[in-house]
Amino acid sequence: MAMTRESLLGYLEDRQGIDPAELADDGTIFSSGLLDSFALVDVIVFIEETAEVKIAADEVSLENLDSVDRILAFVARKTTAEGGP
Repeated sequence: MAMTRESLLGYLEDRQGIDPAELADDGTIFSSGLLDSFALVDVIVFIEETAEVKIAADEVSLENLDSVDRILAFVARKTTAEGGP
C-alpha cells in the first residue's frame, strides 16, 4: 500500500493523538516536542509497513521525519529508489 497524506494524518491522529487540524504539513513533529523519541520507533514501523520500505539507521533524522511534508517526500524518494509501490 502506498502512503498518502491522509493515511499519515490518520495514523498521527489515531495512534499518536495529534489533531490533524492543528498540524500544518510543514509543522515540526519531533523538534517541537509534539512527539518524543519513543514515538519515533512507532512512526518508523508505520512508515515501513505502510510504504513497504526499509528505513536504515542513517536515514532516521529530523531532515527526513520531522513533518508530514518531510515524511511524504522521504517515502517518495525511498519508494522510487527501491522500486516500490
